[in-house]
Amino acid sequence: MYDILMIQLDITTLIFFYILFSVMVTLGVWAFLGYKGLRRVQPKDEQYIWKCSVCFHDYIDSRHEDISACPMCGSYNKKDRRV
Repeated sequence: MYDILMIQLDITTLIFFYILFSVMVTLGVWAFLGYKGLRRVQPKDEQYIWKCSVCFHDYIDSRHEDISACPMCGSYNKKDRRV
């Protein structure tokens, strides 16, 4: 009775489905993180936008006025008042 419901798979088919599933999960995570990175919050005032002088990362910091730490590399940046 249970022989009719049993699905027979050989090792190559199992390996194929394992690799296919792994690639699909990897591409899904990569696409999700890529899309998440595209969503940027635009500040209301440009005085809160900082650019790191070491790694050139743009970030927002509204708590500090003169010196701020970059969230990517941790270096301290001074606000350029010439702008």
